Amino acid sequence: MEELGFVNLDSDAGLFKCFDEASQTFIIAVVYVDDAIFLRPSKAAVEVMKKRFMERWESRDLGELKEFLYMRIGRAGQSIYIDQVQYLQAVLQQCGMVNAKAVPTPLPVGYAPVKSLDKAADPELRKRYQTVIGSLLYLMLGTRPDISFAVTKMAQLLSRREVSARQDAMTYLVRVRELLVDGES
Repeated sequence: MEELGFVNLDSDAGLFKCFDEASQTFIIAVVYVDDAIFLRPSKAAVEVMKKRFMERWESRDLGELKEFLYMRIGRAGQSIYIDQVQYLQAVLQQCGMVNAKAVPTPLPVGYAPVKSLDKAADPELRKRYQTVIGSLLYLMLGTRPDISFAVTKMAQLLSRREVSARQDAMTYLVRVRELLVDGES
């Protein structure tokens, strides 16, 4: 990226900026493994930079950005929106909760994690639970900050009550999916 004039940002290893002298603005590049996005007010300058990028690395231009890292990206006029409906659907399916009844909040009122009385949790249950927590963390960090309290609370301990809380959070996400599909959120 340095060869193209980009400087890596200290805040994130995958973010780069390049000052374009001609337009006196920055081009921002987001690079993650084998995916790259170029952003800038001028589409022409982005096209020039993408062409230089593709000459340097074997790649292809997929056109208008529609998805990045399981996030659907769209435009409506001057607005840009992102969601993770497809990823959320996959998580609900993986947990067997696609047809679960939706609830209005991520956790029940007054929820507090309780230490398990068991010395060692069932390894299979622990593995499934950790997978769900990881999936919820990805949703939380990507597009659902509204579940951050619930996810961090659930991640603290593993007990029978946490399994119930996991189901509460998942059924809340059923509601989120309904809102996203209906265009309300």
